[in-house]
Amino acid sequence: MEKESAAAALSGLAAVGSCFLRYIGNETENAEKIRKEVSLHSMNNKKIAIITENKSDLSELLQKAIPGTRIIKPEHLTLVDLDAFDAIAVLGGTQEKPLMLQPRSRASIEAQIKRGKKVFIEYCSAVGLSYYGPPTPTRFDRLVFCGEDGGEFGLSQGDLLDDQCNTALRSYPSAHPEYRPVLQYIRKDAHRRIPVSPELYEDSTYRALWLENNDRLMVCTIRLCNFVKARFSPLTKWKGLADYIVSWLYDERVTISGFIEDAYSTRAFAGEDSFEARLRESIQQGVSWFREAGLLIDEGREGIMEGIATEIYPDGKQRVLTDVRNDCTGEVSMAYFMHYLLTGDPNSKLVSDRLISVCFDVLQEKEEARLKGMLRWSGWQWGICYQDDAARVLIPQLLKCLYTGSDDYLAECTDALHFLVSTTGTDGTRIGRTNNMYLTEAEIRRLASEPGNFPSGHYNGYYLASLLLGYQLTGIELFKETAVKGMRTIMDAYPNTRREHSETQEMCRLILPLAWLYWVTNDDEHKEWLYRVTKDLQRVRHSSGAYLEWDTGYQANRSVKNDTEECSLLTNNGDPIADFLYSVNWLPIGFMQAYFVTGDDYFMELWRDLAKFMISAQLRSGNKQLHGGWARAFDVELMEVFGLPKDTGWGPWVIESGWTVAEIVSGLAMGAMSERLKPFYSCRVVE
Repeated sequence: MEKESAAAALSGLAAVGSCFLRYIGNETENAEKIRKEVSLHSMNNKKIAIITENKSDLSELLQKAIPGTRIIKPEHLTLVDLDAFDAIAVLGGTQEKPLMLQPRSRASIEAQIKRGKKVFIEYCSAVGLSYYGPPTPTRFDRLVFCGEDGGEFGLSQGDLLDDQCNTALRSYPSAHPEYRPVLQYIRKDAHRRIPVSPELYEDSTYRALWLENNDRLMVCTIRLCNFVKARFSPLTKWKGLADYIVSWLYDERVTISGFIEDAYSTRAFAGEDSFEARLRESIQQGVSWFREAGLLIDEGREGIMEGIATEIYPDGKQRVLTDVRNDCTGEVSMAYFMHYLLTGDPNSKLVSDRLISVCFDVLQEKEEARLKGMLRWSGWQWGICYQDDAARVLIPQLLKCLYTGSDDYLAECTDALHFLVSTTGTDGTRIGRTNNMYLTEAEIRRLASEPGNFPSGHYNGYYLASLLLGYQLTGIELFKETAVKGMRTIMDAYPNTRREHSETQEMCRLILPLAWLYWVTNDDEHKEWLYRVTKDLQRVRHSSGAYLEWDTGYQANRSVKNDTEECSLLTNNGDPIADFLYSVNWLPIGFMQAYFVTGDDYFMELWRDLAKFMISAQLRSGNKQLHGGWARAFDVELMEVFGLPKDTGWGPWVIESGWTVAEIVSGLAMGAMSERLKPFYSCRVVE
């Protein structure tokens, strides 16, 4: 009924709005007519004036929810009799530059406040007796709800809210420190809530929303008005806050949140859903994402861009990571190849072949003898080689060779593995990366003559896995020996390996190399290692099928104590957060390869449960940058992208073409073809 009455009322206002717009062209001549149009139209409902340059989420929601809403351009404000309205909202956040009302217009607003009307002011350079500094970024800040009266709106004191890569105006320290904030910017390491104490809002410069002037004026210093497009999170809390603000303004309970069309959604399994059908749909959406998101360059001939960056700006636009990296290009090549095997689509094979050509024909060093085989990290860091990233070029091509019997680029893969081994320590582990600028003959000898002392699944797990797969295809004993030695070094340190982001990440990274280690050696000890890590991983399994971030002892290098570089999503063990960039993304392939090697249905069951979660968490949206992808930080209880925004490069909303989407799609496709692929693991290709 509420929507029907609103629609009817809006229909009744159409003529007035149309008339109002006709008069705007000649302000002087039509000023009196505009005033008459507004005053002649009266309604039983309260009327709200919205002063804004452009439409926004908030203005459109107000128009849908409250029939008596009028949009007024700031330059036309003096032509309108504000006495005809019961409340006023000034929305400046539709533009990067804060709104500055002209003196006469501002005076008319101030007069309405003095008469007792409620006024909401968003992102304006000055209001009341306060004025603000220039806009500042909020990329690493968070908002905390400090109010005590939000329960009706689903808000609790201490709730954390993220406004992505927004801009805010900072109050000067002398600007009414006595006003207690409703929202305050902070930098705290927590997932959903923090305790609120008076010390939290002692610094009034970081207030974001508050009441003043005997509670007749609500001031908002952030660009709030496009909170839906800009994907503020958690969306349920921001919906509640929107209702909170508008209900205060209207002086009655108003629910504008019911009119919100979310920027994206996820879809949990329903009872009648077919797993096989949903699986196929998810794989197809994932493969389509590379092209639809605009990341595939010249249909793969020039590679693929890294992905969609984490920064979402106040207008809803999201930055793109344009660099062409060897790892992402190789991984997406694998995703297209798996799609080709699954569907027979010749175009997917063509794109896959083009992508892998970029890796080996462009990004591989072939001239300089001491560096022969080295896989360059990217067009940006031309002389850098990360072994785990190089491995994610090698593994896709080696799997192509395994599944098709082809030897395409097998020689190049062999050269790349020889280069990596030549720079690997005596304990089978390699330092995090090498830089050709310093990689002299003497330095190569030094690296090979002493232990690498780097027992890290993150950096060395997939490198050692590529050696094991390379051994299966070439029979080169050096590859096997190095891999066995390196895996023993890691497992001797386990579970206290050199963690990057979390213990969960390390366990997820170890499943694949441990599966292939057992495949190569058939050693019962190596099989026990695989099952040990897999069962340890179950301790952090969530009922959703996801695996939560956990770090016993908080030992990870990229823990929350680091706030100027890359950062873990983990704040406290037990938070319902899954990491699709560094942890769970590796598991679809890992579990399926473990099933291929062991034949144990236990791994198939783990894969199926995880696949259901992945399918449920896949983003659905009219926004092509999102539809079919998975973002890094995912709250498995809210089923929403939400997490600690501290990472300098790869925050909650990053969607990596390789590490995330390609790895997940490939693992899902392997499971969809499990019975076709399993026979390839019954014997070695090279005896």
